[in-house]
Amino acid sequence: MVCVIVNHSRMSSVLSWFSYERFWVVTAAEVFVILSGIVLGMVYGRRLLRDGWRTVASGLGRRVLLLYGALTGVTVSLIVMSMLGINVSSMARNGDRLTAWLASPASMDVAAWRDLLMMRTGPWAFEIIAMYVWLVAAAVPCLLALRYVGWQPVLLVSWIAYAFNRVSPHRLTGAEFETVFPLLAWQLLFVHGITIGYHRERFGAWIAKRANALLVAAGVATGIFLTFALCNPWVDGPSWLRVHLVSPDTFSQIYVRYFGLSELGVGRLANLAVALPVGYVLLGRFATLVRPIEKLLATLGQRSLGAFVLHVYALVLFAHLPRTGNPFANALLQMLMVVGIAGVLRVTKRRRVQTATPSVDMQPALAA
Repeated sequence: MVCVIVNHSRMSSVLSWFSYERFWVVTAAEVFVILSGIVLGMVYGRRLLRDGWRTVASGLGRRVLLLYGALTGVTVSLIVMSMLGINVSSMARNGDRLTAWLASPASMDVAAWRDLLMMRTGPWAFEIIAMYVWLVAAAVPCLLALRYVGWQPVLLVSWIAYAFNRVSPHRLTGAEFETVFPLLAWQLLFVHGITIGYHRERFGAWIAKRANALLVAAGVATGIFLTFALCNPWVDGPSWLRVHLVSPDTFSQIYVRYFGLSELGVGRLANLAVALPVGYVLLGRFATLVRPIEKLLATLGQRSLGAFVLHVYALVLFAHLPRTGNPFANALLQMLMVVGIAGVLRVTKRRRVQTATPSVDMQPALAA
C-alpha cells in the first residue's frame, strides 16, 4: 500500500527510487492481487466448509457491493468536485471517458451515467477496484469448484484463460480498466491466491518438507531477477542505482517479450513466484527492523480499501501543490500522505469500535 501511494503520487523522490520495479520486475498491483486471493481463500474457504455455500455467497456478495459502491462513489464524488470548480483532472487519463466528464460534468447524458454505473471508466488511480469487483464475484464459483471438483481443474481453466488472452487479447467487460488489467490475464494471480489460501495447511506442509531446497533455489532466482531489474534504464533514480550488464535496447526487448505488465508476461509471473516468498521469509527474519512502523503498515494493510479511497483525494490535493525537484522534500511529502491516511483510518476505526455494541460475532466479522 505504501508503494501504491508513493508510485501514484508521480513525484520523483528517495522513496520512488525503490518503490517501482527496483528490486524485482513486479509492481505492488500483482502483490496486491495475489495476497487478496490468499486471504479470501483462507477466510471463505473455512466458511464454506463450516457454514455452506449460501453464507459464502452472501458474504462475498456484500463485498462485491462494497467495492462497487466505493468505485462508483469515488467517481461521482470527483464529478461533483469538478462541478464545484475544483480541478480534479489529474485523476483522468488522456483519452478516457472520465476526461470529458470532469472537463464538462453538465454534458453527461444518459449514456455517460450508464457507462459510469457499468464501471466502464473511473479515476486511473482507483480503476483496479473495477477488476476486484469482477474477481470477487468470480470467487464464489471458484471456491465451490475447489470444494467439489479439486484444485487441478480450477488451475487448468485459469491457465487456459490466461493462454487464450496471450494468443488473442480480449476485453471481457469493454471497460477501460482492462487496458491495464485485462481480466483474462489477471485472474491467474487471483485464482492461484484463492487456491493457496483454501489449501493453506496442505500447501504449507508441502513447502515445509522442501523448505531449504526451495528457499535456496528461490534465493538464487531472486538474485538473477534483482540483477535484471537493476539494469532497467527507465525507472526513477540516480545512475548509481543501475547496473549496466545489458544494453537498454536488449533490456527493452527482453522486458517487452517476457515482462509485460498488462498481459502479465511469464517472466513477471516467475519473478513474483520466487521473490514474494523470499520477501516474506526476510520480513519474518528481520521483523525487528520494521517494528517501529509496524502499526502504520498494519493499518494500511488491514484497511486497504479505506486507504485506497483516501489516497485518491490525497492525490487530488497533491496535484495542486508546487512541484519540487528535491527528492528528499518529495519523500517527506509522500510520507506525510502515507502517515495522514493511516492516521485517519486509525481514528475512524477507534470511533467505530467505541460506538459498536460488543457481540460474540464481532471478531469473525472484523476478520472477514
